[in-house]
Amino acid sequence: MPPLPQAVTVAPAVPVATAAPSTAAAAPAVPVSRGEPVRTAAGVNAANCEKPEYPSASRRLEEEGTVHLRFLVGVDGKVIQSEVEKSSGFRRLDEAARAGLAKCQFRPATVDGQPVQAWASIRYTWRLE
Repeated sequence: MPPLPQAVTVAPAVPVATAAPSTAAAAPAVPVSRGEPVRTAAGVNAANCEKPEYPSASRRLEEEGTVHLRFLVGVDGKVIQSEVEKSSGFRRLDEAARAGLAKCQFRPATVDGQPVQAWASIRYTWRLE
């Protein structure tokens, strides 16, 4: 019998562009100088982020790995587009991580306090115990 899956770990891949569920605080604003707009990065609302299920076939085959995802967050906080930046080595795990993005609510990035579309990155680590 294969080992039981450990909870999926979600960690930021690019500190400025994302926030992992464990870091729900807003990214600091970029200081204003010479009329430059104040920008904040998109972030995840940890209270509204359900972890994706470990694919059963991957569990049976004892597949593990870390997938780096890049995704576009819309002004409403929903993911518009996502892509695999670096594969876990297993397509099932990569696709399960992409599907997991739909289970999260994101805070959109802002420019001068107004929500804007912005790219962010996140890392899903799949481990069996």
